[in-house]
Amino acid sequence: MKRHEMIGGLAVTRKILLLSAIISMFGTMAVAAPLCVPNATLQSYITGNDTFANACQIGDKLFWGFGLNNITGNEPPATQIQVLPLSFDGITNVGISFNSGGWIADPGFPVDAFISFNVATISGAAVIEDATLSITGTLSGAGATATITETLTPGVAGSPMVTTLPSAVSNHIVFANNMQSAFQVVDEINLFVDPRNPTSSSHVSVVENDFSENVSVPEPVLTSMVGSGLLVLGLLRRKRNSR
Repeated sequence: MKRHEMIGGLAVTRKILLLSAIISMFGTMAVAAPLCVPNATLQSYITGNDTFANACQIGDKLFWGFGLNNITGNEPPATQIQVLPLSFDGITNVGISFNSGGWIADPGFPVDAFISFNVATISGAAVIEDATLSITGTLSGAGATATITETLTPGVAGSPMVTTLPSAVSNHIVFANNMQSAFQVVDEINLFVDPRNPTSSSHVSVVENDFSENVSVPEPVLTSMVGSGLLVLGLLRRKRNSR
């Protein structure tokens, strides 16, 4: 084969590989779940994204099975909690936050609420390698506490994670040697004010859950690129041998 024919063949191969990757990306997007709705209420997620079949998508992960369990009666209902999808880079790190002005404990009126949901990789691959729990809130006066506990099932090293006010507002764990494809997540929001401090209060406004993956190229795209490349190389070899 002449040199210019080889160069031309390589150029065609590169173009076809690129086109195949783009087509694969759009195909993956076309069959993906609907995007999680920003600033919708937790109640709408509980109703509309109750099962895996009704999961919504944030970046490369699926979320479903939302729930709320209020223990003391001093907690805000699901209609007063806003859900914010956090796509970040959309691949290696995505998250979801729950925002409410109603998680406030006053003396003698504690808050104990449980928010639950499921998260999974779209590909089904066990590539989730870490998790982060972050909170936003304030303590006012003496005798006020705020503790948020995130429990992951299946269990991994570092779970349950605990964040408290006023110091540890974020907790990050890495389980790269035991990566997972899915978790059930439960956040417990526990606020308390000693009744002997009538002017004190405890307030949490944001609870955020983030999950990272140990991947640089989405698995479906990588698989498609490899498959397309082998196909093209086979066709080129067949054409060369026929000459």
